[in-house]
Amino acid sequence: MPSLLDLLREKVIHSLAIADDDHPPFVQYADRPVDFVHEVLGIRILTTEQIQILESIRDNQETNVQAAHGVGKSFDSAIAVLYWVFAVGGLAITTAPTEDQVKQILWSEIRRMYDRNKQKLGGTRGELFLKFSESARAYGFTSRNYDSNSFQGKHAEKLLLIQDEACGITEEIDDGFQSCLTGSDNRGLRIGNPIKGGGPFEKACARTHVRIPVWSHPNVAWAYEKNADGIHVLKQEVAIAILNSEGDVIPQSQWPEWCRRDVIPGAVSIAWIEKARKRGETSAFWQSRVEGLFPVDAQESIVPRSWFLAARQRFDENPDYWKNQAIAQSVKYGLDVGDGGDDHGLAKWQGPVLFSVEKMVTKGDREDVTRAAAWARQHLEQTHGSIFVDQIGVGAGTLAILIEQAYEAQGINWGSTKCDPAYQNVKAEGYWNLHEALRKGEVAIAPLGELEDELMEDLAGTYYEETSTGKIRIEDKSKT
Repeated sequence: MPSLLDLLREKVIHSLAIADDDHPPFVQYADRPVDFVHEVLGIRILTTEQIQILESIRDNQETNVQAAHGVGKSFDSAIAVLYWVFAVGGLAITTAPTEDQVKQILWSEIRRMYDRNKQKLGGTRGELFLKFSESARAYGFTSRNYDSNSFQGKHAEKLLLIQDEACGITEEIDDGFQSCLTGSDNRGLRIGNPIKGGGPFEKACARTHVRIPVWSHPNVAWAYEKNADGIHVLKQEVAIAILNSEGDVIPQSQWPEWCRRDVIPGAVSIAWIEKARKRGETSAFWQSRVEGLFPVDAQESIVPRSWFLAARQRFDENPDYWKNQAIAQSVKYGLDVGDGGDDHGLAKWQGPVLFSVEKMVTKGDREDVTRAAAWARQHLEQTHGSIFVDQIGVGAGTLAILIEQAYEAQGINWGSTKCDPAYQNVKAEGYWNLHEALRKGEVAIAPLGELEDELMEDLAGTYYEETSTGKIRIEDKSKT
């Protein structure tokens, strides 16, 4: 039986341990972040860029990362958070533009990684916090719910601030972010897809950055080589093995045995890259999502990409405001009827908000016009709205059906010159009205799902010019 002295000694030791609870469990790795990831978290494979990021966080006050699509941005931020809490013993704070980006993307990765190593790491976690001790902890918040003052008081001897999806972070929030990084052991990480220029993320990356294109990712690195022109293409033997006659990637289950399957399911894939290539290797989508570069707006674009993205951001920053602006106004649809060569396209506006875009595959048969009419009718009955139909060509048939069935439908002749004399035709006037509304910030764009990038590229790739008589003209559709 232990003596009273032994019990007292044990109590003193326990008290000292509590007093020293700020001492992180893996402090020996504070200067060895890569070893921490390998040996403590058990993650064996890190790309060259991921090693660069970890070592930059260790050594530099500022680390900016331009990352392509599907290369593990949230993974990179998650390992940085765990390293900072359990090896450095500091405070890590993460932010992102939307609630989903914080809870369901970055912190989902943090929770998953922590849970896998909980017994080894110790501490506790919640949905948006991680704690080993009062000084060794982490939490996340949504930046759009705060202003720069939300960062006030966020000071610690060992502080790591992370901007996830940094392209959506406003100048005001970034100012607060920078104001907190005052100590010699304070660190800041900005990481995101470089989809929009002109903001604080691009300005920060202009000072210093790590770029992560898709080419180093283990899912695809084995299959590509760089041409003399700097463009990565499939190695000839790989292309022969996995592409069909139309240039599409066949399912991995049909690949020869020597071809490597995806190491990380759900990350960037060869099929995704080759699909993106069809948009053009000079498109903004390719530049930002594949190469990890900031795209450049073309001066002649009727809707520059940065304007489109700003309209999306306006909606995300204050969705209740824009929904209230829209709710008092009627729903209006725009329908473009395809003929077998093009899909049917349908857009839904309500007041100053573009709420959705959809497309339907056409078959090039006589039923395309009736299918388009039925599609439009379904939407009109749900919302009791009105519809504008491109009435040239096959659209005339769909318009006639809708009018005959007593729906509020109106035809649009884009080539008509019955418009303001400042424009060549109705098409130019309509496009220019959209151009000006976006420039002035008068409209917003709600999340558009998988067609969002395609629409942005279609608009950015539509150019305008001034004729010799001073009229605004939209370039010919075939040229676009």
